[in-house]
Amino acid sequence: MPRRLVSSVVAVLALTACGTADGAATINGVEIRRADLEQTVTDFVTIGEAQSNNGVVDTETVRSLLTSLIRAEAINQVISASGEEVTQNDLDSVREQLAEQGAEGLPDTLRELIIELNAAQSVLNRVQAPAPSVIAERYGSNPKSLGMLCVRHLVVEDEATADAARDELGNSPADDQFAAVAAKYSTEPNADVSGGTLEGRSGPCIGINEWQAGFDPDFVAGALSARTGVPTRPVKSSFGWHVIYIRPFTAVSESVSANLAEAAGEFLLLGLLADADVSVASRYGRWDPLAGSVVAP
Repeated sequence: MPRRLVSSVVAVLALTACGTADGAATINGVEIRRADLEQTVTDFVTIGEAQSNNGVVDTETVRSLLTSLIRAEAINQVISASGEEVTQNDLDSVREQLAEQGAEGLPDTLRELIIELNAAQSVLNRVQAPAPSVIAERYGSNPKSLGMLCVRHLVVEDEATADAARDELGNSPADDQFAAVAAKYSTEPNADVSGGTLEGRSGPCIGINEWQAGFDPDFVAGALSARTGVPTRPVKSSFGWHVIYIRPFTAVSESVSANLAEAAGEFLLLGLLADADVSVASRYGRWDPLAGSVVAP
């Protein structure tokens, strides 16, 4: 059993969405068919990757697979927007890998999905970063669309103090001005040194997946809705009251460009999912952009 390729279906599933009133979800107007979701669930039960109890698969498994289908269509949209396409060579290369690993016992529908998803992933990996002028424009108008957020913040114990700090900052402070105000007000350890800068695995510009996995959801919601260079109104999280600030492009351009140079496709995919218009049929749950997945209603 080609476990590496099969297990990757849970991460990304590529399929062609067709128009029907019986949809499981839509992403940016493109439909994920209920029939495709049900076929995928059936195939996973067949190969033992999902369990069925009297013909019923648990809802969390179904939501996970629907999330995969949504993500797969997002990959297709990133590929299309970048001017790339899945070629016959891409498909043939995956078929060769599958043959080498052995595909006996796989349902035909699942085999084809595995081929399509891995081919699409290989194309996503060769997507190039947008032109510098496009990066700068997108960062200024919609920073999350690049799949990362470059943030300073300050955190205090009460809303009144957060309001006072926000008033001192004004509507469009410079990066170093926000750092100074954060050093003055913030209760975060070392704020006087960091100026409220948050850093992750990729430096001062943190991938949206890292935000989703490691930060307070209320804080993430505030950061995703923030505008470049404009401090937010106070945002309450489990840690206190924050003022969140998306740093100006001039302050973080090197980090943004380095991330996109290393993995443009993956960051643009994160950006598309964070900014996409996603709807999910109520029988399956709802789309949660803070989690990047389908969740219970």
